[in-house]
Order: sequence, then structure tokens, then C-alpha cells
Amino acid sequence: MIVTRRWLEEWVDLKGISTEDICKKLNSLGLEVDSLQQITIPKKIVVGFVKSCEKHPDADKLSVCQIDLGTAVRQIVCGAKNIREGLYVPVATVGAVMPNGMKIKHAKLRGVESDGMVCSATELGLPAIENGILELDESIGQLEIGKELSEYPLLNDDVIEIELTANRGDCLSIYGVARELSVAFDRTLKKPRYEEDDIQHKGIGRILQFSHAGNHSVSLVYKALDATNLQTPLLIKFRLALIDQVQQNSIDSFLQYTIHSTGVILRGYSFKKLAGDNEKAKLVLKEDERGLGIILSEDRAVSIVGISQSEEVKATDLDTTTLIEASYVQPELIAPIVKKEQLKTDPLYYRTSRGSEPDLTFGLDFLFKTLEEYNEIDLYAGSSEFITQKETLKLDLSINEIEKLIGQPIELSQVVLILSRLGFEIIKTEDEKIILKVPPFRHDIANRQDVIEEIVRVVGIDNIKSKPICFEESNRLTYSYEHYKYLRQLRFKAVGNGFYETVHYIFCDNKRLEEFGFKTISEELALINPITNEMDGLRPMLMVNMLDSLQRNVRMSKKRIPLFEIGTVFDANRQESQHMLFAFSGEESLDTVPNSGKPSSIDFASFVKKVAAIIGQFELVESEEKNGLMHPYQSADILIDGQKVGIVAQLHPVIQEKFDLPKTFFAEIDTKYLVAKHINAKAISSFTPIQRDLSIVVKKTLLFSEIRKTLKDSLPDGVQSFYPIDRYVDESLGDEMSLTLRFVISSMEKTLQEDEINAMMDEILSLLEKNCNARLR
Repeated sequence: MIVTRRWLEEWVDLKGISTEDICKKLNSLGLEVDSLQQITIPKKIVVGFVKSCEKHPDADKLSVCQIDLGTAVRQIVCGAKNIREGLYVPVATVGAVMPNGMKIKHAKLRGVESDGMVCSATELGLPAIENGILELDESIGQLEIGKELSEYPLLNDDVIEIELTANRGDCLSIYGVARELSVAFDRTLKKPRYEEDDIQHKGIGRILQFSHAGNHSVSLVYKALDATNLQTPLLIKFRLALIDQVQQNSIDSFLQYTIHSTGVILRGYSFKKLAGDNEKAKLVLKEDERGLGIILSEDRAVSIVGISQSEEVKATDLDTTTLIEASYVQPELIAPIVKKEQLKTDPLYYRTSRGSEPDLTFGLDFLFKTLEEYNEIDLYAGSSEFITQKETLKLDLSINEIEKLIGQPIELSQVVLILSRLGFEIIKTEDEKIILKVPPFRHDIANRQDVIEEIVRVVGIDNIKSKPICFEESNRLTYSYEHYKYLRQLRFKAVGNGFYETVHYIFCDNKRLEEFGFKTISEELALINPITNEMDGLRPMLMVNMLDSLQRNVRMSKKRIPLFEIGTVFDANRQESQHMLFAFSGEESLDTVPNSGKPSSIDFASFVKKVAAIIGQFELVESEEKNGLMHPYQSADILIDGQKVGIVAQLHPVIQEKFDLPKTFFAEIDTKYLVAKHINAKAISSFTPIQRDLSIVVKKTLLFSEIRKTLKDSLPDGVQSFYPIDRYVDESLGDEMSLTLRFVISSMEKTLQEDEINAMMDEILSLLEKNCNARLR
């Protein structure tokens, strides 16, 4: 299993930990490090931009290029077939010493002077990525002409090869190894989830009909996407080359990258090859006489789940529509059959037979998140799936039993923490006993001794020794410190989401406040000796002074300005409070290849998502607050747990024009309501949830918040959630509109019957008719 430091850092924070310490910790955890390779690109190799490229006058296979190196434009003769105008390329400048010892000098090639060398991956000391010179892109970081490649950490990485025992299939992924390190170093493990946008996409049911017969021991999830001209970024090519998994087409590259990152088994199918001339592809899951799951399409077997896939139906870059299959099958079920029957397998069987990641949605989320980061794709809504609920192993342990096997005392809380972070579900702790469930991805855990071995691994063999009695002072951390610590975490999250922190004076101009419609501080409380006449007041909102920073950035030709600030504000009575402000002007994202260098402007929805990514979930309701900074029709109050904590709005068009700003949005929140919360896990029904849509006709002026308030505390048992999916207005409806609500229904105890579901929907309709004057459409 090959991992790299930078790759691991995408899943767990390793800041302040050396690569040598990481290797030592992996060894202590039982993940033996076989080798460590440090990739370092030599100095004087810089990012160059090919301004022009012409054929060499005396050599057909050579090109004469004018390459911008930042400090100057140099003429370089290059023999690579893929050199062309407009590329960013690595250039070894005169004086550079290559990894093979060659020193770059000024030269003449066939009578033409050349000042440097355009490099391929292998010439840089990197694994072979593609034929010809290395084509750089911003997946490795923002490309700056003239910047040395040794300053790009994603290319200068530490490669660690781990020798895994056959029973540790849970570590056959970057995420699996990161999970081990997160426990060992007590660092938070990251597990990003993909959030589909609010655009109403075509449903997968339009192109796929998936059915099954009987009970099977496999889990399958199918999703679909439309994409053309998929491009694989350099970072993915580089990492696939490191693990010797370079793929011939882009879809396979993204699939293999996701598999190695998450451990989820993914396969791509060509919709065209499955459907032929039909509008839908029809897939059927059946069990053969050996007990294996077979996927059939038009009575032909296209795959054996977890074992192999037919080459004829594999997806390629020529396919416009691709079906993605995520699969899981227990290794102990298929491995004996494959060995006995000597079945032909594909490369992914190695992972399946040792135990792959059973959280299929996790792998699909990561795939689509990665695809969307570098390409334009259209994801079909929904999925077709068949999930087999694996019965998890339940065990009970006593502290006495653990201490007896370890040979020294250990705290119950420490045991619970270790096992929880390793993914074990702690059901109950009482009377010095622990009742737990083994996580589904740990196929190697079969008894109590295996669980205790996990505790020993994390504690460390070298740490199991006699210790004197230790007296520890009780925790004296106060609320103020905890709140400060949480706000610091929010700062890090803001920076991680692309915002830049600013700091302003608490003083402001009273004339500006009056112009914006704010109350100024009363005369008896006013500042006696202000710094300047323009700083004679105290700011009631952080946004008052943030306008100046936004304006300065615009004047410096910045097209994208995401800023945030945490600071003190004052009311008219000089009562102070602390606020957190997010402000965003201009383009939503940076210039990239996927957006053709023309990113769209920030809008209300995308800005709200950025804020939610930092402070967590919240609700928006019609704003009760009015001032001269807020757009009258694009503003809302922010509610957390029903409590108003701040506002979000577009900057008023008049103010935008006055400060010469592009479209600007801001959100200002009172930090006393931003509190770190303990999230309690909730049980999830093992029965498949059911969706029901209800279309009603209501007044155009009716807000969804009123419908939510009506239904929130009156929903029938079994209705898990609801949300709007369609709004339709027409002249025939007059001052009314058609609104479609989707309800998600499931029971913890049984599969609901149709008459039970209908009764729930009738009850909901009655509530809406009574309280919202709604009628069924």
C-alpha cells in the first residue's frame, strides 16, 4: 500500500509531525513501513509559459519556443511532440543540476541557441506520467510564472510504502491509513461529503432500470453522469503514477484515484453499450448456483459483483453518459469460491477479497466531488441501489479483562476513546464493562482478544510499563476559553474555505452611519477626543468599515474578494458585543480550466453555502432588520435552533455603485450564539425510506417558513423530513401558485403499507388546508 504525506494531509491534520515520526507511528500501529522516498525537485527549475512555438528550420522533430520565465523570455529548443503555445511547463534554467547529475548550460541545437531545457516528468525525478514534456496545471497549486517547482509541496512529496498483512483490508486506502494516524496522533479525521446542488437534474430512472430477484449477499449503488471531454489534472496523474496505476482514459483515472483514496470499489459502465438502441439500460441482479451475484443486461452477464467486469461494457472517454457502480461484498463469501472455481478476476478483486470499504455513498460522494472540481459534469438525480445490511458483531469487555491481558491499569474513558476513534460503536458502559459493535469495515475483528489487541496497538507496546501514581489537577477551562477556542477553529475553517481575514478600527465616521440609516451614539456617550474627524463614532456593524477594504481590493484589480473579520461592535448605548462578518465580492471562484477562465459572479445561494460550510447549518427567514447596507429584496435573518443570530444580505445597489463594487454579499453574526455543539447520534431505520410528493395550490404570498412552522410539530410519526421541490405560477392561477412538497417517510419498526402512507399524506393535507388555506392541485 503506497501513501504520501500530502495525500494523507487531505484526510488528517499532520501539521507539526515529521515524516519520520509518521513512519515510526505506522510501525508501532502494526502497519510496517517498507520504504520511504522523498521526492524533491531541484532548484532553478521553474514554471514557464510557452508564448510561441515554431518548427526548427533545420530539424523536423525540434521546435523553437519562446518561453516566459517571469524575469525574462528565453528561447529554448525542445524535441517533445506535445510542446505547444499556451502551455505551462517546467523549465530547467541555465545552471540547474538535474537529478541525474546533468548541468544545464547555454547550447546551440542545429545552429539555434537554447537557454534551458523543457522537462519531462522523469527528467524532474518524478515517475513517468505522460509521453513528452510535463504539462502543468493548477491542481498542484496556483501557477506563477518563474516560481520554482521545488516550492510546490504537492509535487515535492514523501512517498511511504506500507507492507500490510492480509487481514488489514481496511488500510488499503489513503482514508484507512489516515484513520489509523488520526487515532494515534489524536487528530481529527476528515470525511468530506458531496452536496448536490439545488438544480433539478434528470432522474436516474430515465436511463436505468435496475431490478433484483431473491436475497443476495452484496450491496450495490448505481449513479449516472453526463460528461464530455473529461480532463485528468496533473495532481491525479502524478499520484496514480506514484502507485503505478496510470490509466489510459480519464474516467478510469478518476475511478482509480477514488478507489485508492476511499477504499470503495467503483466500476464505470458505458450507458450506450448497455442500452444499445433503447432509451434505458436494464440491469438485473441475480444469484448463480455458486452463490455469486451476477449483473445481467439483456440476458448477458456484464459483471460478477466484486470479482470481474466485462471489458465490452466498460466506460471510456468517448461515452457521453456513464453509469457508476459502487459495490461491496463480504470477502469471506467470495474468496473461497474464486479459489475453488479458479475464476478469472480483474485487478479490483484484490481489494474486494481483502475487505473493501462498505460505505458506498462515501466513495461516490468523493468521486463526484473530485470530478466537479476539475470538470463540467451533469449528475443524474437519485440512485438505484440494493443494500444488504450486514449483521454487525457485538462484544462485551470488562476493564479487568483488558488490564489482565495488557498487564497494567488503564482508564475506562481511555479505552472508550480509543475504540470510538477506531470506528467501534460503543453501545453501553456500566459497571466497568463496555458493550460494543465492531465496525463493518473491520473484517479482521472476530473476538474480544482482537479488540484488546487494537487497544494495545494504539497505546503502544513501548508504553506498557509500570508507572508511579500520578495526581492531576482538575480541569479549570472556562467558557471564555472554550468560546475563544471555537472561534479560532472558525477562523481556520474560514481560511480553509478561501476567505482572508481582515482587521479594522472600531471607530467609524458618524456621517457615514447616518447615511446608512444607523443610530449614532448619543451625545453624552460620544467620543470626547476622536483620533480624526472621520473616526468620531463607534461602528454598529463590521460591514461599515469592511466597505473600505472591499473598495481597496477592487481598485487593485482584484476580481474575487472573499474577506472575514471577527471584532467588536457597539449599539447606541455603547453596549459592546462581538460579531463575525463574511463579505464576498466579484467572481465566485478562481480562473480555472473547467470554467474556461470565466468564473460566474457570486450569488445569494452560493454565498450562503460558503457561510454554512464554516459556521454549520442554519435557517433563513424574512429579515426584520432594515438598514442602508441591506438589499431590500435579497436579505434574510439567520436562525440557529430557532434563535436569530445575524443577517445575510446582498449589499444595497446604491452602496455598491457608490463604492464601485461588483455584486457583493455579506453575513454578520453575533458570536455569542456560535457555540460548539455536541452532536448525538440518532438511530437510522433499517427499512428503505419512501418518498411522496404532494402538490398544493396556495397564495403566492405564502412563505415556505409558514408551511414549515405549520407542519414542524404536527407531522405524523414516520415522516422524517420534507422540503419543497417545485414552484409553478401561471396566468390561469391568478394570485395563487402551485407548490410541490416532498416528504421522506420511514418507520423504525416495519415496512409501511400503502394505506398507512396514504393516511399520513391525508393528515398532512388536512393540516395545510386548515392552516394555510391550501387545496390539492
